[in-house]
Amino acid sequence: MLTRPVVLNVLALAVLVAQCACVTTASSGRPGAYGYSNTPVGIDSPSATCRNSLSACIALYGKEMASTTAVLKVVIDETTRNSIEEELKKCADLARSEVLLRYPKQFKGPAPDASECKQETKAQGRRVTWAMRLGIEMHEVARSCAEEALGKMRPGRFSLEQRYRPDMETGEKELVSAEEEQALEESGNGGELKGTLKPDVVIHEGDPLHALAVYDFKFPCVNSESVPEWHQYPDGHPFAGFSQGEMYQNFIARLVARILPRLGVVRG
Repeated sequence: MLTRPVVLNVLALAVLVAQCACVTTASSGRPGAYGYSNTPVGIDSPSATCRNSLSACIALYGKEMASTTAVLKVVIDETTRNSIEEELKKCADLARSEVLLRYPKQFKGPAPDASECKQETKAQGRRVTWAMRLGIEMHEVARSCAEEALGKMRPGRFSLEQRYRPDMETGEKELVSAEEEQALEESGNGGELKGTLKPDVVIHEGDPLHALAVYDFKFPCVNSESVPEWHQYPDGHPFAGFSQGEMYQNFIARLVARILPRLGVVRG
């Protein structure tokens, strides 16, 4: 099984390769920066070599470096990233405003306070706190908004709520289809989804296994200027010792970020 130090060491090797790609870009007269290369996808670079040809990667870097190809990811240019993030920020703001306006008399103020967030209500046939109910409804609005916005910007090059099943022993991953997920839930075997990841938004160039970026909407119940931390997996969980953000970065994309109403994008 991949331990935390091993996974992070593998990522460090991937970063070194990505830095090589940035140096190559800069030396050809085009500005480059760590994490966001201006080199179009498909132009050869050290990271592209490893991504596209294991044998060529071995020739360049040796077997040890080639073994890290599972976590080598393509990068996203800054202009594209900014456009995507601007739309997702709008979706987060819209979701919070629209959902809170559904309950004009439910709370003492325009938004619930800490005690009101903890009060129970009913949603989808079960008892939940208002924090949970509002979060579910805000995610639904944000998802619809993101689907419309990204569908216009990059049709076929994004996924919403795509589930991944990472292999902690090999460092590889596979996609879990919506049909498989539904079948597991309906058959009472939903527990098999415990060792999976399901980010809100995945940006890619047509294949979610080769992601450019991962975004999660976060909707704190109480108005606050503080940024909520990534969920930490508890002892006994397949991902124990890692946070949600770390798992996204280890297995899906190097660029991960949280999208919050009013506060915008928080990377890392």
